[in-house]
Amino acid sequence: MPKSPLMRRASITGLVAAVSGSMLATNALAADLTPVRAVEIIKVTGNKLPALNSQAFSEYSVMAVTGGALVPIPFQFDDMNVSGFPYAPGGKLKIKGIEDKLDDTDELVFMYKDSGPQASTEMRSAVQGKVVAELKLTDGSDIRYAYVIQGNSQRSDKKYTAFDQKTGWMKTDNWSLKIDPSSPLTWEDFKFKGFAEDRSILDTMKVRVKAKIGFIGATIGNNLIPNKIVAVKQGPVRTVVEADASISILGIKLLTAGADFVVTPAALEVPVLASIPSAAAALSTFNIAISLDFHEMEGMKVKMAQGGSEIEVAGDKEINKKAIKLDLKNNWIAATHPKGFDILATLFITDNVKPKVEGLFTDAAAGADIDTPERYEGHHPQAGYVLSEIPTGVDVGLGVNLYFIKGIWQGDDTSLAVKQIIKDRVEVEANPL
Repeated sequence: MPKSPLMRRASITGLVAAVSGSMLATNALAADLTPVRAVEIIKVTGNKLPALNSQAFSEYSVMAVTGGALVPIPFQFDDMNVSGFPYAPGGKLKIKGIEDKLDDTDELVFMYKDSGPQASTEMRSAVQGKVVAELKLTDGSDIRYAYVIQGNSQRSDKKYTAFDQKTGWMKTDNWSLKIDPSSPLTWEDFKFKGFAEDRSILDTMKVRVKAKIGFIGATIGNNLIPNKIVAVKQGPVRTVVEADASISILGIKLLTAGADFVVTPAALEVPVLASIPSAAAALSTFNIAISLDFHEMEGMKVKMAQGGSEIEVAGDKEINKKAIKLDLKNNWIAATHPKGFDILATLFITDNVKPKVEGLFTDAAAGADIDTPERYEGHHPQAGYVLSEIPTGVDVGLGVNLYFIKGIWQGDDTSLAVKQIIKDRVEVEANPL
């Protein structure tokens, strides 16, 4: 029986309302994200997806609701290495489990901002393949969803990260860094989206290893540490660049290390897996300093975890020592520049070692000496960490996570960003369907 004009108008009105409601829900979800949540990556470990256990990554897609339908979003599955970090095929850090098949410790990753409202039964039925899991993402009162689909070939063409091994450029939507392809511990130009000037705001990254035997001392920097890229995994959400490095000093092989550079839209994470031999116990002094030397960043404010409300300002003739305080447990460093640059650094150290950790800050305006290697003379400023009392005869994981997120600082307040980055991550619940 044909529908009357009134019934047809009612059907059309209902359809428009349903679509509009779905679009409004999507738009509402897209709004009001904090700066951290806007670039946060969701990590779902394999043990939360039992239906995918031992299954090939290629069998699955990830989707979220946009405009009233399930559509593909950027995602990737990552194998893990034996030390618990993303695995790069062909590297020296060995894989845990079977390559390209989901194990309990492997990770599914995607961007929080790409999730959406809950899909209806009709939306799930309309998609190609079988919806095998609903991922519920909870951030306080904000609840979002993404869906794992089996037997679906659709993929998003959006890529958030990239690495060019020939040029050494790491690029994301929010920042870019050029490393030396033949010596990846040598960092060169760094640019940040939203900074008022189109130039590098980084001189270089510095690693200093200092050692003494009796009265004989030596220092070796990252420009003298043999290191090379041994493997790369390109991904739309994160890219992994593995490097290999070994350090000998005063005739002692101090450590053998492998490093992952994990590139994401929000951060550069650099976990280093090092073996420190017992022979290093012969050293009376063994310190490691890790820092960023900035370029023409006078006016940059710096806060450290144990400095309370105290702030150091680059370019001042005297350093506010009350602000330069942190320790092993409370080790974040935050900096901001009025031309539009925010950074938060955290230190990662495995629980089997407990070195002494101190904050490092030097500034040319306060009379800091030249500290080579430098592309630009002087520190403007330099900030980072000093590790001492490092045990020997152990395997240790250590590294620095650098978060480049505009809006970490709200005025002089960094508390919300620190909390969301370090402690208060989005909760993930995976429900089979």
